[in-house]
Amino acid sequence: MSDSDTTRVTLLLRLRDRGDALSWEEFHDRYGQLLYRYARVRGAGHADAEDVVQEVEMYLFKALGGFEYDARKGRFRSYLRAAVIHALGRRANRQARQPAVLDPQKFDHVSSEKEATADARWEREWQLNRLRWAMRRIAGEFESKTLQAFEQHVLAGRAVDDVAAELEMGKSSIYQAKSRVLKALKGRLAEADPDGDL
Repeated sequence: MSDSDTTRVTLLLRLRDRGDALSWEEFHDRYGQLLYRYARVRGAGHADAEDVVQEVEMYLFKALGGFEYDARKGRFRSYLRAAVIHALGRRANRQARQPAVLDPQKFDHVSSEKEATADARWEREWQLNRLRWAMRRIAGEFESKTLQAFEQHVLAGRAVDDVAAELEMGKSSIYQAKSRVLKALKGRLAEADPDGDL
């Protein structure tokens, strides 16, 4: 699958084909952990968070039938955040009437972009999800040791000396790993997600 095929809008348009199992798998691969982690951060237990992921995906499945993307109506990331909050609310209050679908025409009305970016927990999970997605996409481009050096030094925040000693690498190799992997990550994200809404 080409990088242009994996853009957010293209993926959403492909999801309108309810029989396109590969696109739904790609959606779950890209966003499932984000939805799960955010539900957990908001206080859901493991089982409830898994149910929230399924519920959000189910409502999106129903809503995408008449979907037409319009960036002026809001960001998809705001819609996903709101969908998790709504799913958690429904779970917390079983007596409340559940809407049939979340209307894709109201992406901008469900949750404003300001509200989504003001939620530090959501923003953190969003950015970590983007990083994890990009890391999975570039993993095959690097040797295992290079990725380990990057993960331990950059992601885990360990000192260069400690990582170099543990991995039996020179300090300059750790810095090179950091530079090469960061460049690849930035390139992959810019290519697949130029507006940061992946």
